[in-house]
Amino acid sequence: MPAFSFFARHRFCAHWPVWHVVVLVLLPVLVHLPELLGPALWGGTTSDPISVLSAGTQTRRNWLEGGLLPGLPGWVDGCAGVIVQALGHLAAADWRHGILPWWNPYSGVGMPLAGEYQPGAFFLPFVLLLGLPGGLLFLKIALQVLAGFCMYALLRRLGMDARVVLVGAVLWAFNGTFAWASDGPSQPLAFLPLALLGVEVLRGTARGWAGVRNWSVLALGLGGMVLSSFPETAFLQGTLVLCWALLRLAQQPVGARAPFVAAIAVGGSTALLLAAPQLVAFATYLPHAWVGDHTAGISITQPITCWAMALFPYINGPIFYGPASRYEAWWSVGGYWGAVLPFLAVLGLWGRRDRAARIMLAAYFVACVGKQANLPGIAPFMDMIPGIARTFFHRFCYPMEEMALILLAAFGLDDVCRNTAVRAGAEGAKQHAKNWLATAWPALCAGGVLLLATSAVWHWNAPARADLWAFTQGPVSSCFYAFGSVLAGGALVALCLGALLLPVLARWRGTVLVSAVVAEALFLFCVPLLSTRSVLPVDTTLINTMKAQIGLNRFVSLGGLAPNYGAYFGLASINHNGVPMPAAWIARLQQDFGANLNPVTFDGITPNTPNGHFFLQDVLGQRPEVLEHLGVALAVVPHGMELPGQQEAPAEKRLQLLYSSAANDLYRLPHPTPYFEAPETCEIQPLSRTELRTNCRTPATLIRHELMLPGWHVRINGQEAAVGYEEDLFQRIALPNGQANIRFFFTPPGMAWGWAGLVLGLALLGLGRGRNAEKPWAAQAK
Repeated sequence: MPAFSFFARHRFCAHWPVWHVVVLVLLPVLVHLPELLGPALWGGTTSDPISVLSAGTQTRRNWLEGGLLPGLPGWVDGCAGVIVQALGHLAAADWRHGILPWWNPYSGVGMPLAGEYQPGAFFLPFVLLLGLPGGLLFLKIALQVLAGFCMYALLRRLGMDARVVLVGAVLWAFNGTFAWASDGPSQPLAFLPLALLGVEVLRGTARGWAGVRNWSVLALGLGGMVLSSFPETAFLQGTLVLCWALLRLAQQPVGARAPFVAAIAVGGSTALLLAAPQLVAFATYLPHAWVGDHTAGISITQPITCWAMALFPYINGPIFYGPASRYEAWWSVGGYWGAVLPFLAVLGLWGRRDRAARIMLAAYFVACVGKQANLPGIAPFMDMIPGIARTFFHRFCYPMEEMALILLAAFGLDDVCRNTAVRAGAEGAKQHAKNWLATAWPALCAGGVLLLATSAVWHWNAPARADLWAFTQGPVSSCFYAFGSVLAGGALVALCLGALLLPVLARWRGTVLVSAVVAEALFLFCVPLLSTRSVLPVDTTLINTMKAQIGLNRFVSLGGLAPNYGAYFGLASINHNGVPMPAAWIARLQQDFGANLNPVTFDGITPNTPNGHFFLQDVLGQRPEVLEHLGVALAVVPHGMELPGQQEAPAEKRLQLLYSSAANDLYRLPHPTPYFEAPETCEIQPLSRTELRTNCRTPATLIRHELMLPGWHVRINGQEAAVGYEEDLFQRIALPNGQANIRFFFTPPGMAWGWAGLVLGLALLGLGRGRNAEKPWAAQAK
C-alpha cells in the first residue's frame, strides 16, 4: 500500500505540478480577497445582492451606485439574488434540517422548489454553500476553482504544453460569463470541460467493447451540467459536447465506432439517471406551469452594440453604466471574449495537429455568432436542432463561444511553444527566414481579422457613443471607457504581433503571448469588482416585527423586500420572480390585477400604472380586500409612500402602520383570510403550515390557502384522504366529525421512478470506471 501511494502521488505530481494546483486554487481566492475580508476592513465591501438590491435593509440607495465604479458588482441579472441566493438559501436550509427540498411555501401562494429547477435544489454539495453568510461568493469561487481543474485535465488530455495547460485553465476559470453572469447561467460552466474530457477518455479507451466501461468521467460532466440549476446553459453546452463526440466518432477506427457510440450513450444515460429526482420534479411540474416565451420559437437578434462589448467589454462603461436607453444591450449579454483571445484563436486555426478539432471549433463558433445575429442560412439551420429555438440563445450561448475560442487559442499557443523549442536548435539564415515566414503569415492574418472586426464594431457602436458622450457617472468619463478599451486591447494585440514578427523576441514569444492573454482576462474580470460597495445592514427590527405579526399569512412588498426574499428570511410573500411559474397562480393574478401584469417579475412595482404609481399601490390603498382574499396580512412599502384612498376609508378598512424606518413602512391589513379556513362549527389549532388539529361538531370543509398541484397529499388521523381544488387554486379537504390530526405533504408525482433512477445511475457510475481506462490527467499528444 505505501508503495502504491508513493507511485500514485508521483504520477499525479508529474502531470499536475504543485505550483499549478496552488495557482488554480488561490487565484480565484486572491481576486475576491478584498470582498472576503470585507467585514474586517473599514467600511466593508460586498457584491451581496441583499445590499445591492436593498432587500430588507435599513437604508436604501441607487442600485447602480456605491462602489469605486458605478454599476453592478459581477452579475448582470438580479436573479443572482432573487433566485440563486434567495431560493438557493431555502434549498440549503431544507437539506440542513433533513427536509427534501420539494416545495417553496414562501413565494406566490406556494410553488415547487426543486421542480422550478433554477434554485438548484439537487446541485449538491454546491447549493449547501448558499446556506452560509456570503454563500453566493463562496459558490462562485468554488465553481471557478472546479472549472480551472476540469479545464486543466482536458488540456492535459489533449497533450498541450504544460504552460498552455495552466493558461487555458486560468482563462476558463476567469471567462466572461463568470465575470458578468455569476448567477444561474454560469453554474454549469465548471462541468463543460469535464464532459469534453469524458469524450476524450472514451476516445482513448474505446478500442473495442472492453472500453465501453469507461463512461464515468462523461457521466459526471454531463450530470453536473444537468443538476447545476440552469437548464438552458446546460442544454446549449450539451450541443458542443455532442459536436465534439461526433468529431471523435468520425476519427475512430471503423471497428471501434460501435463501442464508442455505446459508451457515449451509456455515459449520457448515466448522467440523466444521476439527475433523475431533479428531472422528475421538473417534468411533472411543467404541464402545470407557465413558461412564457419558451412555449414558442424565440428569435431575438443580438443588439448591434453587444458586438463591440464582446471584443471590448467596457467600451460602454461598467455593467449598466449610462442612461436607460443603453440597458437593452446589457440585458442581452451573457459574457464577452476580449481582444487577445480571438486573436490567438485565429492564430490557432493554422496549426496542423488535431486540425479537424480546430475546424470544428471554428465552425461551431461561427454558427453561434450567426444564430445570435439571425443571419440567413445559419439561424434557420440552427433552429432545426430540437430545442434551440426555445432558448434565449443570443444571451446564453456565450459560454460555448468562449470555450471554442479558448480551445483554439490553446492550440495556437501550443503551436508557438512547440515551434519555439524546435527553432531554438535551428541553424542558418535560410532556415530562420523560413521559420519567420511560417509564423508571420498566420500572425498577420489574425491581426488583420481583428483589425477589421474592431473597425466594424466601432462603427456599429456609434449610437451608444452618441448616448454616452454627454453622460458622466463616477470618476471615469464615457470617453475614457471607449478609447481606453480599444487602445488597451489594441496595445496587447500589437504586443502579441510584435512577439510573433520580431526575430529579437523569438525566444520570448510564448511568454509574451501567455502574459498578454492572462493579463487581459484577469483585468477584464476584475473591473466589475470595483463596483462592490459597503454593506447595508439588514433591518432586523423590520424582519422580526413581520415574523411576530404574520403568523401563517403572507405579505406583499412594493420594493422593500425583493421578490423571493421572503424565502430567504422565512416569511411567506405573494411576490415572485422566475420562470416557470404555476399557471393557475398567473391566471389568478391576471384575474385580480389585470392582463398587463408582469408574470415573470411580480414585485408590486412594475409595470407602473398610467398615473405613474407602482403597480399595486392603488390596489393596496383602495382595494386591499383583493390582497386579503389571497391571505395577505402585511404590506411593506417605501417609506412615506402615499396609499390613495386610505384617508377616506372607514376605520375598519384602514391599514395599520406597525413600523417605519428610513427605508420602509410596514402596514397590517385589517381582514386577511386565514391560512386554514373552516366553518365556525370547527375549532382549528394550527401547528405549522403543514400540520394542524381540528375539532368539528359536524362534518365540514377545510380550505388551505396553498397552491394545489398534483403531488399534494393529506393524512387525517393517519389515513390518506383526498385533496381537491378550491377556486382552481387552493386546496380543499373534507373534515370529519370530532377531533382530527391532519398533516399535508408534497412529493412530486412519480418520484419513486426518480429514486430508482438515481440508484441505477450510481450503480452505472461505479461500473463506468474500466480498469484499462487511462488516468484523466495522463497527457497524450494526439
